[in-house]
Amino acid sequence: MEEQARELRRIRITLIFLVIVTLISGGNSEVSVDYPDYDFESTSQQNVIQLGDGRFGIISDGDYMEIYEYDAEKNKIKKVNDIELFELD
Repeated sequence: MEEQARELRRIRITLIFLVIVTLISGGNSEVSVDYPDYDFESTSQQNVIQLGDGRFGIISDGDYMEIYEYDAEKNKIKKVNDIELFELD
């Protein structure tokens, strides 16, 4: 029993030492985050068309459109349909 008491005392002393070291050295740190200068909001995507309700189309080869749907709950994009643009007329 006496051996356990000594071990617990050593653990307590070690924890107090770690807290003191953390308080002295850990409080004065400064974090800076640099982001790239890209402005994606003003960049127009000429081959992407918003279709509403989380759906959008991507035009490829000038006469073909792939339709995708964004699922916000799963944070996934799923391909819904392929369509040729002359079918839309």
